[in-house]
Amino acid sequence: MDALGKLYTSTAIVTVNVDGKMNGITVAWVTRVSWQPPMVAVSIGKTRYTRELLDKSDSFAVCILGKDAKEIAEYFGTVSGRTTDKFKKYSYTMSEGNLPIPEGTIAYLECEKAGRFEAGDHIVYVGTVRRQKLLKDEQPLLFGEHRLI
Repeated sequence: MDALGKLYTSTAIVTVNVDGKMNGITVAWVTRVSWQPPMVAVSIGKTRYTRELLDKSDSFAVCILGKDAKEIAEYFGTVSGRTTDKFKKYSYTMSEGNLPIPEGTIAYLECEKAGRFEAGDHIVYVGTVRRQKLLKDEQPLLFGEHRLI
């Protein structure tokens, strides 16, 4: 185990909808970056299809997963949206801002993209939270020590 493994975070699926093409990717690197206005940052690998769609989109959703959503988290984190419509396997709803919210989500944040910057092999997207919704008041699925917990 290394020291970085001791950083625990909630596991989320970041979703986008670009001209009707929906995709999502499981991420563990999500953090608040501002109270006023409320803002978050998400880190997406440069080679990921969701990163390509995020560059074309003005908005994204951060869908925080519940403890029972480990299978969904693994699927959205390992299957590429370039070749597979991930939303055919799992049910979802659409948010007020027309972003997909997959099953297993206990809360979500609809964000307007405020900026992006490179960070090593990832791109960090900063979003201003425009809407948020708590669906279930329960503990989130965590990522720590390099695994889902």
